[in-house]
Amino acid sequence: MTLRNRRGLWWLLATGLAAWAGSWRIIHLEVTRWHHLDSRLRFTPPPAPPGSPAPHAGLPVIMALAVAGAAPLVSIVVAVLLLARSSTKDNNQAAG
Repeated sequence: MTLRNRRGLWWLLATGLAAWAGSWRIIHLEVTRWHHLDSRLRFTPPPAPPGSPAPHAGLPVIMALAVAGAAPLVSIVVAVLLLARSSTKDNNQAAG
């Protein structure tokens, strides 16, 4: 693995971890402060005025939920790739 690829994986890992933490911070605020989500992370809209369309989750809520689901997977996969590459490199250096 080249240095450029390894650096890219480290950047991807850092970005994934930052997105993971940030999305859960947003979800925490949605549940505790803004009350757009309940404790089971379901959208709970405020009461709508009579005759208006039913409220639905907006893009920030949808994106926070999507990132909160995807970022842990990306972070874990990248961390495993980095660990596998480093153990392979260590084994190659010990053998050579």
